[in-house]
Amino acid sequence: MIRFAAATPGDDAELRALLRDHSMASWVTMAVEREPAFFSGMDRFGRDHAVIARDASRAVGMYVRSEHPVHLNGQPARIGYLGGLRIDAGYRRRVRALRDGFAAAFAADEAAAIGFYYTCIASENRAARRLLEAQLDGLPSYVEAGEVVALAMPRVRGKRLGHWQPMRQDECDAVCALHNTVAASRQFSPVLDPKTLAATGADFFVCRDGSGQPVACMALWNQNAYKQVVARAYRQPLAALRPLYNLVAAARRRVTLPRPGNAVDQTYLAFLAADAKRAPRLPELVADALSLCSTAVLTLGISSRDPGLQELATRFRPASYAMTVYTVAYGEPPDLDGRPVQPEVAVL
Repeated sequence: MIRFAAATPGDDAELRALLRDHSMASWVTMAVEREPAFFSGMDRFGRDHAVIARDASRAVGMYVRSEHPVHLNGQPARIGYLGGLRIDAGYRRRVRALRDGFAAAFAADEAAAIGFYYTCIASENRAARRLLEAQLDGLPSYVEAGEVVALAMPRVRGKRLGHWQPMRQDECDAVCALHNTVAASRQFSPVLDPKTLAATGADFFVCRDGSGQPVACMALWNQNAYKQVVARAYRQPLAALRPLYNLVAAARRRVTLPRPGNAVDQTYLAFLAADAKRAPRLPELVADALSLCSTAVLTLGISSRDPGLQELATRFRPASYAMTVYTVAYGEPPDLDGRPVQPEVAVL
């Protein structure tokens, strides 16, 4: 019988092994790892609760349920996010194990309060999507809400334009207000307050107008010390051609691909928000952010419906990774009002 229990520091090694050994398939098989200590990256945005599944003494699965402060239909809400779902290959078709795991997750306070979770799955991970979309008896319904695209942009395409300056402490309230006003136009976009902002540990920047008022904000969030995105394998023919690809990519100022087993040297461009009437255009803000980045890659999440997506892709030539956003609920799914989905990829 499989048992589900709150994970503790004593489970650290097994949690890290589950993340490392069960990757997310796409054109590159990636593992989101938590080295050297799983719990060092917890509670950076909202609250995180790790759950481990055991068959007798063997760890066979895990998930992390989080309480995220996000926007729902334009209003602030605390919504459960299901992440870090990893299941041992031998247990993925055991419907009872899945059923019991979801039942445990939905017994938690944040799901009970609002009735659903949201989650993201790599759009190309068709096997996982088919299973979870199959409406199997006893499992919650996965209903697609939209798609968010992670753009991994090369630092070498940056240009210092002087738009971004470090946020002063006395600007924190104004920055949170600016961010939330803009972010409310997207589903599952983050809600910032001074406490949440400080908990991230990220470096926040502002763009000011001529009177010194913030008209745009963003954070450069380097998580490499406690969370890594590791390339585990590439599909053919890219696997064989990767060294040649990297030579061409470097010459063309594009993102190069790490060797299998190596992490992407990246920083997240997080909590980006700009007053459309007063701030510089989005490509200029991104180019300036790239110039401030200390890693080879700067990663930005953007809705697939955002009109700026194509312009960013053309100018910065990123590697892209699409994720489908779902609501997960027993019974009727939540009523979403049609706003584009744009969760913050740095917290997923």
